Amino acid sequence: MTQSLHTKPQVQELRKLLEGLECGMLTTIDNDGSLHSRPMSMWNEIDNDATLWFFTLANSHKVVEIQHHQQVNISFSAPNQERYVSILGIAELIRDRNQLQSKWQPGLETWFPQGIDEPNIALLKVKVNKVDYWESSSSFVPQTINFLELSHR
Repeated sequence: MTQSLHTKPQVQELRKLLEGLECGMLTTIDNDGSLHSRPMSMWNEIDNDATLWFFTLANSHKVVEIQHHQQVNISFSAPNQERYVSILGIAELIRDRNQLQSKWQPGLETWFPQGIDEPNIALLKVKVNKVDYWESSSSFVPQTINFLELSHR
């Protein structure tokens, strides 16, 4: 993973925690208040400002849920490494063609056969606010990385 001299230590720590964990469970809040989770693949590096990016269809139910409740959770796990990561963030839909093009990766055509010309293709931008994680069998006390501090600097 590429690291910039401007990358905050919290972002570097999050990148290390998610290394090798490409698929997470995105949880949104439905209109009736119930939680709804689905697997999402992360194809891009975490931005230096602690932003995660996911490709999606703009007309999917998760987008409707996010339009009403922007707070989401994404959980990643590697049980064989005893590593569990829970990310709290704010999601928004991005339909900018330049962003789509810059984030596109080979392999995404499995879900989007027409590439960035796929009807309704969009990006789900998740700005990370807080990360709780558990690592190793020695302790199940969660560790926390708070990103809200970064946004106030």
